[in-house]
Amino acid sequence: MESKKLITVSYRLPERFSVMRSKLVLTPSAGGLATALSSYFENTDKKQNEFTSLHWIGISDISKKSFDTVSDSETVEKNGTCMHPVFLPTQLKDNFHDGFCNSVLWPLFLYFPSFAVYKNEFFDGYVRANEQMCEKIMEVYEPGDTIWVHDYHWMLLPSLLRERLPDAEIGFFLHIPFPSFELFRLLPKPWRVHLLLGLMGSDVVGFQTDEFAKHFITCIDRLFPNMHNEREIYSVGKFTTAVKSFPISIDYEKFSIACRTPQVHKNIKRIREGLSASKLILSVDRLDYTKAIHSRLESFEMFLEQNPDFRGKVSYILLLVPTRESIPKYKENKLSVESLISRINGKFGSLSWVPIVYQYQTVEFKKLVAMYGASDIALIVPSRDGMNLVAKEYVASRPQSDGVLILSETAGAASELCDAIIVNVNDRQEIADAIREALLMTDDDQRHRIKKMQKQIEKYNVQTWAADFLTSLTKINNSIKVEA
Repeated sequence: MESKKLITVSYRLPERFSVMRSKLVLTPSAGGLATALSSYFENTDKKQNEFTSLHWIGISDISKKSFDTVSDSETVEKNGTCMHPVFLPTQLKDNFHDGFCNSVLWPLFLYFPSFAVYKNEFFDGYVRANEQMCEKIMEVYEPGDTIWVHDYHWMLLPSLLRERLPDAEIGFFLHIPFPSFELFRLLPKPWRVHLLLGLMGSDVVGFQTDEFAKHFITCIDRLFPNMHNEREIYSVGKFTTAVKSFPISIDYEKFSIACRTPQVHKNIKRIREGLSASKLILSVDRLDYTKAIHSRLESFEMFLEQNPDFRGKVSYILLLVPTRESIPKYKENKLSVESLISRINGKFGSLSWVPIVYQYQTVEFKKLVAMYGASDIALIVPSRDGMNLVAKEYVASRPQSDGVLILSETAGAASELCDAIIVNVNDRQEIADAIREALLMTDDDQRHRIKKMQKQIEKYNVQTWAADFLTSLTKINNSIKVEA
């Protein structure tokens, strides 16, 4: 069989690098992409998987100098994945990552435009980082390989690659929302033109939902009036690309099997016995301002005020995962959240009952599945999310098909998980009412809802997602070559 690599490009590598006792230490990265692609390679039939190896290019957590002291190779291999670290100087990394990516694109694309900080040095850093990543890909690429670029960090990459690899299979997938034109146009015009043309270098630009894909098409249409469109294929100048939605999913079987293991059952029992409340509500989120942590805390406070009969009987487990701790806005958010938790616990708590059980840490897989299994309700209400895989993980981790999912209508997952209780993130009364509804929901209604959602996630799992995207990529690339 002819060698064909799948070259995956993302900001993070699937393993975090660190140095301990003069040795390179690898720790699995947080995030669903690494899990998604490893699951695809492990579980896809060899006859269906055309790739002979998985290569991953991302930004190193340590400097080139530190890396060279503990490794005599430019690559690191683990679990069949060959990782190629890219090293960015500190100032460039700050302007690129903390600057343009997370102080411009992140707040703007997640509908927090007032948080965006527009500095030319941020965009210059973004351009240089994308150019440096392009050079690294050129070192790894061989004719016949497929390049799959992921997320908002690398929106310029596809066109940079297309200039040098006119026939290559190049796909791009955006994991976060793509905003409406009214928000996108807030970017200085040269920036927005550069970003859109950057994406148009792909054979396929993939989005989480049809809504995000339509926003992208509208932006292309408004900025490039001469755009040509034929059957989801869009042409601007020399670039031709397909625009489609591919809602990312999870490894359903992994969660479904894990939640049935004796160890997880023991952990579930330990969690339930360690808390005095008979009913548990769970949220799992990164500590990000887009997750609307304040809104759900205030909604829970409202629920307790209006339903005194549930005091002492319900505890809310709030698991927040550390993220972007170097950015001031995130530090402020953490302090504000912790102050609110303290106030609510002080207002309602007693010696025998803690209303809000707060954890600020990363949790390993089996403990997380146990938390899903122990919780009667999952409260997943972000202000805006590309998808939100936690919602799908909770549903998959309910072996008895019980439990209730409360989900924000502005999470990408809401378009698939229609049997959740769907709420508006800004309507605290609606969320408080949804908590009461969930606590009083009959066992039959719970099973009916959860089973329908489990069926959806089991059918369209992460292997299906990856296979759909990669199959579309090959098909579109071939059709474009024929037309050319």
